Amino acid sequence: MVKFFSTKYTHDHDFVTFSLAYFLRYPNPYATHVLSTDVISRFVDPEGRLHTKRLIVKRGKLPNWCRMLLASSNIQISESMVMETSIIDPKNQRIWTETKNIDFTRIMRVVETATYKGAVSADNRPIVKANTTVSFISSFGFESMKERMELWGQKRMGENLNRSRLGMLFVMDKLREQGGKIKMFQLAMQQALQTPEEF
Repeated sequence: MVKFFSTKYTHDHDFVTFSLAYFLRYPNPYATHVLSTDVISRFVDPEGRLHTKRLIVKRGKLPNWCRMLLASSNIQISESMVMETSIIDPKNQRIWTETKNIDFTRIMRVVETATYKGAVSADNRPIVKANTTVSFISSFGFESMKERMELWGQKRMGENLNRSRLGMLFVMDKLREQGGKIKMFQLAMQQALQTPEEF
């Protein structure tokens, strides 16, 4: 049976800073398990939205009982590949993202979908509202084993997302200290809106 994890939270930074930090969030001290990121494709559509696909390689971490079970089936996991798809809509200050593992999907398929929306707080500060949903489904072994795998993924997701938020906060604070990068990003986004093209 598919398991789900959902959460909502708010980032105390403006939309432009958040958008830039999203692409620059690796490496950071809270994501030492991320080994590499590579852009697969990127283009701006006629509506001025930036579409990006990235391949992210992460170091795998499994509980002892799972490693022993997989070893008995001659399966070893040290790294995992994740496909990240994102759409940034600067006009409406919206971001849609989806990340999913593209290997070892029989053991467990994890799909994370998130939306981000630029807004203003009650005290008139720029913020970004986030909404994240993650699904877990395993096709490995008997039903009881599938259930155990899915529950394990669901249980640790809260901690994982908290580290992701801390990583984003770390990068956004660094960007705030270097305001010039944000200005350059703003100019690049404005140019992209005027001349949609693939790059």
